[in-house]
Amino acid sequence: MTNAIILPLETDKELVIATDNSGAIGEKEADLVKTSNQIVGKFACRVVLMECLAEYAEPAAVIMQNFTNEEAWQAYKAGVYEELNGAGFAGLPITGSTESNFQTLQSGLGLTLIGKRGKRNRCQWTGRESFAVIGVPFTGQAVLENGGKIPSAALLKKIADTAGIKSIMPVGSKGIAATFQQWTGLRTELESVLDLQASAGPSTCFLIAFEQGSKTEAEQLAGRLFHPLKVSNC
Repeated sequence: MTNAIILPLETDKELVIATDNSGAIGEKEADLVKTSNQIVGKFACRVVLMECLAEYAEPAAVIMQNFTNEEAWQAYKAGVYEELNGAGFAGLPITGSTESNFQTLQSGLGLTLIGKRGKRNRCQWTGRESFAVIGVPFTGQAVLENGGKIPSAALLKKIADTAGIKSIMPVGSKGIAATFQQWTGLRTELESVLDLQASAGPSTCFLIAFEQGSKTEAEQLAGRLFHPLKVSNC
């Protein structure tokens, strides 16, 4: 679930700040999910990048908090750059800090992305929107085993730039149903072929609200990742 905050920057500009963290995922013996530190960095960046893009912001800088060890820094950084480059944001500055005084038993990484956007009004719901989920909720080891079912940040940006797309919300650990309620403020019944309660971990899916006339283009962009979300009592 997104935790991006919006702050005034200039008369017509706003600052968008998104943050995420991962723990017990990586290369240490006590980690619960074993994978490379580069993959951890890539997926951590994916979350904050998608949250930033969902707010129609242009990424400007990344702050990395490394609790694993000094050796992990370069691999995390490589993963962050891999994700940024794939989404068309090569060359963003990265700064941060490493816990080097004490050794931890498990890996830990915190990532913050700062972006900028033109001033926007908050989305106003009319009750006439259509909804869909792009991607499938996965967490833990399942994320590593189902890469083909996980939408990229670049796809999110393409859909966000499509006319008639009203709003986008990445889904995280709270699942689709909880994210939908927080996003819209609506208490509704939802129907989908997907598990609406399952954690989506590192934003392995996202919600879109769109005008009905935009469905075809969004569906074509997402392909088999497009899953209609039926909303009742809206």
